[in-house]
Amino acid sequence: MSGLTKLDRAIAFAAKAHKKQERKATGIPYISHPFSVAMLLSQIGCSEDVVIAGLLHDTLEDTETTYEQLQGEFGSTVAEYVLGCSEPDKSKPWQERKQHTIQSIKRASEEICLIICADKLHNLRSMNSEYEVYGEALWRRFNSGKNNQKWYYETIYDELSKKIAKNILLKGLQNEIYKLF
Repeated sequence: MSGLTKLDRAIAFAAKAHKKQERKATGIPYISHPFSVAMLLSQIGCSEDVVIAGLLHDTLEDTETTYEQLQGEFGSTVAEYVLGCSEPDKSKPWQERKQHTIQSIKRASEEICLIICADKLHNLRSMNSEYEVYGEALWRRFNSGKNNQKWYYETIYDELSKKIAKNILLKGLQNEIYKLF
């Protein structure tokens, strides 16, 4: 892939990594989510490495991609950002995985917090759109019910507000939480 920019390589990498995946119960190609996260980060003027990490943020968690592959292809900074946004083990119970994410925010860099915020913001926007169609039936597609989802997103918001308080993405996250719950 010589001649391509680092961002172009990341787009191709993410598209290939998420090739056969779909968003939960929607049939929408999964790649739409990382693209949306990257666009949100780009729109607020984040660095190329942050935008690329936003594009790749689910590769360690949801694909066969390794940290070493990310590091080799995109550098240590991008690989560390992606690692900082990833849940360690999908086989663990929902509550334990979400608690890990919440705890990781407390020690995360501003860049990682921005990626997490953009990720959660896009997830909530999608959930709000789906709620308009499916209503309360929306919650059946998740590993945890509405009350636990509410706890999770509100706690994420609280932790992020300690790190990136003045960021426009955080305000968007707050608005989406208010709309959904």
